[in-house]
Amino acid sequence: MKQFIIKPILLAVVLLGSAFSYAEDAKTETPAVPENIQTLQQLLQQVQQDGLREQKVYKQREREFLEGKNKQQAMLSESKRELKKTQAETERLKNAFDNNEKKLAELSDELRQRMGNLGEMYGVVRQVSQDVAAVRYNSLLSVELGAESDVLNKLSQSKALPSIGELERLWFEIQKQMTTQAEVKSQQQRFVNTKGSELEGLVTHIGPFVAFTKDGFLQYDNETQRYIELARQPDEATYIADYLAANEEFATLAVDPTRGVLLGLTTQSPEILERIQQGGLIGYVILTLAALGVLFALWRVYVLMLISKKVSAQLQNVESPREDNPLGRVLASCQDQKGLDLETLEMKLDEAVLKEVPQLEKGQSIIKLLAGVAPLLGLLGTVTGMIATFQSITLFGTGDPKLMAGGISQALVTTVQGLVAAIPLLFMHNLVSSRSRKVIQILDQQSAGLVAESAEKAALKAQKTAS
Repeated sequence: MKQFIIKPILLAVVLLGSAFSYAEDAKTETPAVPENIQTLQQLLQQVQQDGLREQKVYKQREREFLEGKNKQQAMLSESKRELKKTQAETERLKNAFDNNEKKLAELSDELRQRMGNLGEMYGVVRQVSQDVAAVRYNSLLSVELGAESDVLNKLSQSKALPSIGELERLWFEIQKQMTTQAEVKSQQQRFVNTKGSELEGLVTHIGPFVAFTKDGFLQYDNETQRYIELARQPDEATYIADYLAANEEFATLAVDPTRGVLLGLTTQSPEILERIQQGGLIGYVILTLAALGVLFALWRVYVLMLISKKVSAQLQNVESPREDNPLGRVLASCQDQKGLDLETLEMKLDEAVLKEVPQLEKGQSIIKLLAGVAPLLGLLGTVTGMIATFQSITLFGTGDPKLMAGGISQALVTTVQGLVAAIPLLFMHNLVSSRSRKVIQILDQQSAGLVAESAEKAALKAQKTAS
C-alpha cells in the first residue's frame, strides 16, 4: 500500500522537474523527453542528469557573458582613446582658430592702413556710376546711346575696388555722354505720334533738353524708350519752323532746361474747355445764366442808346415834340394841358415822367439778380464738390490724391465760374442803369424847366395885370 502511494508522488515530482527542465531546455537546446520513472533509483538518476545538464548550460552562459564583457571592455578602451584624440584635435583646432582670428585682425588693420584714400575712391566711383546711369536712363539721349551700360551697371553694384581698366572705361562713358549732350544733331529716328502710330522721320535734339520734328516737340518715355509726340504743343512750338528754315549760325528756339518736365506739365495743364467741363452741371448753369444776362444787358444798352439818340434830337427841337421818344411824349403832355396852374402842371409832368421810367429801367432787376445768383451757384458747386471729395476720402482714404481731384476741381472751378459770371454782369448792370438814369435825368430837367417857364410866364402876366 505504501509503494502504491509513493509511486504517484514520485511520478508527480519527476513530471514537475521534467517540466522545469523542459522549459530551460526550450531556451537553450532541444528539450529532454522524460523517461517512465518507476523507482526512486530511476528518479535519482534523472535528477542527476538534469543537474549536469543545467550546470553545462550555466557554464555556457558564464562563458558567453565573460566573452561579452571582454568585448565591451575593449570597446570602452577604444572609445576612451578616440575621445582623447578628439579632445586633442579640438584643442589644436581651437588654438589654430584663435591664431587665425588674431592674424586676420592684424591683416585687416594692415589692409585698412594700406588702402588709405582708396576706400573713399571706391565710394566715389560707385556713387558717380549710379548717378551717371540714372541720368542716362532717363535722358532722351538714351535713344542714341542706349538706356543702360554694362560698365556703369557693374561699377554701381560692385563691392570691390575698381581696377585701372574699369576706371578708364568709366571715364570713357562719362566723356561720351558729355560729348553727346553738347551736340545738336538731326537723324532719322522712330517716334509715336498723337494717334498712337509709329512713324519714322527726321528728329533733332538740342543736347539732352528737347527733341522735336517739323510738326512739334517730342517727349521721351523711358519705359518704352521711344520718342512720343506731345498731345498738346506749347506756344513756343512756333519757333521750330523758323529754326529749321534758318541758315544763320544762331537761331531762336525754346528749350526745356528741366529736360522734359516743363513740356510734360504743358500737356497736363487743362485748356478752357476742360476747365469748364470740370465744373460739371452747376458750371454749365452758371455760364448759361451769365451768357443770357450779358446778351440781355447788351440788348438793353443798345435800346437805351437809341432812346438817348432820339432824346438828344428832341432837345434840339423842343417846340415840336414827337411821340417816338420819352422826352417828346412828356413835352406833348405839357402842351395838351395849357392854362393849368403850376401845381397841377407839375403833377402832370411828374406823372408823364413816371410813365416813362419803367420802360427806361426795364430789365435792370433781372441783370442784378443774375449778378447775385452767379456767386451763390458757384458756392453751391463748391459745397457739392467738397461733399464728393469727402465721400472719396470715406471710401478710399487719403492714399491716392487723384481720387479727390475731381471733387476739388469742381469745388474750385464753380467758384471761379460764379465770380467770372458775376463780375461782367455787375458792370453791365451799372452800364444799363447809368444809361437809363441819364435819360431820366434829362426828362426831370426838362419837366422842371417847363414848370419854371410856366411860373415865369404867370408872374409876368400877373405883373402886367397889376400895372
